[in-house]
Order: sequence, then structure tokens, then C-alpha cells
Amino acid sequence: MSKVIHNNIFFKLNQPKIFHLVEYQISNDDPVRKLSEILEAMNFNKLMQVFSHKTKIHPVRMFAVILYAYSRGIYSTRDIEIACHENIKFRFLLQNSKIPDHSTISRFLTKIENLLPELFEQFFKIIFKLENISMDTIYIDGTKIEAYANKYTFVWRGSIEKYSLRLDEKIETLIFDFNNDFNTNYESFLEICAYLSSLNIKFVKGRGHRKSKEQKYFEKSMEYLEKYQRYSDHFINLRGRNSYSKTDIDATFMRMKEDYMRNGQLKPGYNLQIGVISEYICAYDIFPNPSDSKTLIPFLDKILTLNLNIKNIVADAGYESISNYEYLEKMGYNSYIKPKYFEKSKTRKFKNDLNRVENLIYDFKKNKLFRKDGLELDFLYSNKKGTIHCFFNPETEKKIKYNAKFRMLSDKSKENISSDYGKQLRLNRSIQVEGAFAVLKEDMKLRKLKVRGKTSVLREIGLFCMSYNFNRYISRRLRNCKGTTLHPLQAS
Repeated sequence: MSKVIHNNIFFKLNQPKIFHLVEYQISNDDPVRKLSEILEAMNFNKLMQVFSHKTKIHPVRMFAVILYAYSRGIYSTRDIEIACHENIKFRFLLQNSKIPDHSTISRFLTKIENLLPELFEQFFKIIFKLENISMDTIYIDGTKIEAYANKYTFVWRGSIEKYSLRLDEKIETLIFDFNNDFNTNYESFLEICAYLSSLNIKFVKGRGHRKSKEQKYFEKSMEYLEKYQRYSDHFINLRGRNSYSKTDIDATFMRMKEDYMRNGQLKPGYNLQIGVISEYICAYDIFPNPSDSKTLIPFLDKILTLNLNIKNIVADAGYESISNYEYLEKMGYNSYIKPKYFEKSKTRKFKNDLNRVENLIYDFKKNKLFRKDGLELDFLYSNKKGTIHCFFNPETEKKIKYNAKFRMLSDKSKENISSDYGKQLRLNRSIQVEGAFAVLKEDMKLRKLKVRGKTSVLREIGLFCMSYNFNRYISRRLRNCKGTTLHPLQAS
């Protein structure tokens, strides 16, 4: 039998006079008590400033209820309301507060959207302190999460550009015809619209009525003006992307791994990036980029603000690029990014292919490129920045563009991951960060979002990541696993 005790109030509040002690019989090692211990160490001053007026439910208690609900797999505000009525552990967190209804919970979630990153940071740092976890190495990976949007509400940049060009041609034709018919010399389409609007046009419609020239031009001008405004709004919503969804304008159309029809259909979604340290998620963000290579630098910039003292960056081949390598070198990180050709490089066919760019030997001082058998390739030219050199292979009669800096940094990263320590980090990346995604998407059902808009999506993902960390903390306690986790290599 587990030890049963009567609890005091589960964490200290700034205004204890408001709250009275309500006693519940909860076992001493129950997860809800562990949650209260973590929350006791957190600073909720910013949260209290948002809810500076008197509320029926204390904001900290409301936050505790929502976080515990997410850790139990309860995500709907209506289901959280029901749990508060029926579950003694939710009543323990509420104490003598009134049970919130679903609309109150929803309004609370909206108000804390901007506070969640700071609360998330506090939460995982307290866990790190409790377990004395080293923060030298971070494992980074990304996955696509389907947005809460209709898959047939797409807007494509290519289509809008095409229709916009056609509209420009129609407007030019209208200006030319209008000047000829009315003997005017207008150069601007808007001037024509203003002129037509100022006329006292007698509008007619229906059978037996003939429209005047003024009415015909006015209707055509209004049609073009409406289309012009619509296309302009589309360009604003695209924000440099190639697509977006009308239902959720922050969502971008991407190819998902879950393609059940096997037709490569694009769906609206977000590229979720997470950073994992010792099995805990310490950073998260969403991006509109379908590929991972362009997300690494902004994601690491965000992680830099957390002051984690990270030294080793471990990621898969999707993050390999010259800009990423140069950034890691500039910031003093050790790169453990797997080159795209790494697996192929182990094959005999790859090693024996003298013409592969990865097998060529570059002389930095003389700017010469050689094959392993000593054949020198003919130099043609360099780009303006002097970073890419073009050579001609006389045997294959093909041009080869060679980025010496990229090859040097890629080889260095390959050397890092090929070491015994690098192999161990690669193994842990597969276990820890991909394992985190497996739990989030399979166990916690984070496959399709239930909210719209980047701000709300970040809030939702933040709550999922916090609850993931809490469940991981409870699991590690049960397994008596504390401190920095580095799974060993299996003996072959």
C-alpha cells in the first residue's frame, strides 16, 4: 500500500488569504504531487500581471490544471471541464476554487499565449536542476504537423503571379480603349475609376435595357479593382512563401509523411523543430519551410537566448548546407551533422568512383582539383565571391562546380560523426529526438493541430512539450534514471 497523507496547499501563492485548505487523500508519490513541486519553484509574476484583477480561479491553479490535463492526454477544453468535475486529482489542483467551464479555460489559454515560452523555459530548467543534467549536447530534428485547415483552401504563388500578369494586361487594354472612346489622356487606372465614380451614371439592368458606355466601363473597372485587391491580399498573406491556406494563412502546403493515398498530395502544415537534451525537449519552434536546412540558423538563434551553454550540435543530413556549416563554425559549435552522402560513402561503388565530387582532392594554395589517380581537372572560372570554382573533367567531358569551403566543413563533420563519440551521439539522436517525436505524434496524438494561426499553434505545441517533459520526468524517476543521458553503443 502506498503511503497516504493529507496535503497542505500544493504551492505557495502570493495571496494566501484568498485560499483555504482543502484536504484530499493523494498518495505521496503521485505525479500530481511531483507537478506541484516543480510549480512551487517557478516564478509566476508575469502570469499574475496578465490577470491583475480578481479572478474566480487563481491563474496559477488554472495553469496547473491545464498542464496536468495535457500530461494525461486530455486536450479539449470541454473534456478538461469534465475532468475537473469528476477527477479528484484535478480537484486537488483547484483546491477550493470554483470549477472552470470550457469557455473560461479557452479564454485563459488565449491570454497566456505570449507567456508560454517563458514558462516552458522555467519548467525544463527546474527539471534540469533537479536531475543535474549537463547541457553540452543538443539533438535537433524536425517533423511536419498538419494544420487545422481544409486541404482544398490552397493559394499558390505561381497561380497568383500568372493571374496578376493577365490582369495588368487587361487594365492596360482598358486604359487604352477608354482614352479612345472618351477622347481623354488618362495614364492611371485609378484615375479612370475615380472619374467614373464621379459621374452621375444611370445604371440599368435586365432584358430590354441597353447599358451606356459609362456603365460598361464602370462595371469592368470595379471588377478589375476587386481582383487587383484580392491578388494584393494574397501576396501579403504569402509573405515570401509559395503557398498558404485560406483557412489558416500561417500554414504552408507541404508533403506529409502520412500519405495514405500515395499520390504525393500537399497538405497545409507547419514544420515543427525541437531540440532535445538528455531526453527532454528544451526548445521548439515552427517554420513555413518544408525542408529543414533553412530552419537550423533561426532555431539555434532562438536556443541561444536560453543560455544553455551548448557545445555539440547533432542533426541528420537534412540540415547540411554551407550556410549552416559556416554558422556553426562562427558560433564555435562542434558540428555533428551527417553529410548527405555518408551512407553511400561506405559502398565499394562510391569509393571506386573517381569522378564523384566527394572523392576529388583540392589544393587550396594552387586552386587545383585532382582525382585520386592524379588526373588534374581543367580550371574554368570562379564565381564573384570566389567561393565556388568551376572545373572541366576531360574524361567525362562535364563541368564540375566545387565549393572548397563546403567540402572542408563537410569532411570535418563526417570525421566528427565517424569517431567513437560521434557514433554514440548519432545513436542518441535517433533514440532521443526521434523518440520524442514518436511520443508526441503517436502517444499524445499530435498529428493534426486543433487551433489556427502561428501564435495559437506555438501555444499548443508549447503545452504538448511541457507535458511531454513532465511525463518524461515521472518516467525517469520510476526507472531511477537521473542526470545526463547518453545511451551506449551496442556491442556487435
